[in-house]
Amino acid sequence: MGSMLISQCKCGYESDCLSVGGGMMDFNEKCWTPCYCDECELVMTINILTKEGKKGYYRCTKCKKTVKSYGEIGEDNFESQDEYIFDWGIDDEKRYFLQNKPYYCPKCKKEEMRFYSTGCWD
Repeated sequence: MGSMLISQCKCGYESDCLSVGGGMMDFNEKCWTPCYCDECELVMTINILTKEGKKGYYRCTKCKKTVKSYGEIGEDNFESQDEYIFDWGIDDEKRYFLQNKPYYCPKCKKEEMRFYSTGCWD
């Protein structure tokens, strides 16, 4: 089951609802993760399990410029989920992590934006 997130910054920026992870029918093919486009000043999601995504080529859905991803992919060996707002198993060895910390805001260009969980989707 995927999660729903929003991002909010001290400058007033707030993203649309972000459906991250994957659903019951597509969790093996899709892992939606948050990213941002500096050009459009938007936070959106990308599927990191596409052919392009696995190579690190992510494009804005609006302007088609390169976007930058939030979070990180690491070994699937963490013990505590308290420091993460979202995590998703990619395969038997790797996991995507989004830490509960301030992130870069594409609107004000400062690291004062946070992600908040708003629910689940399937």
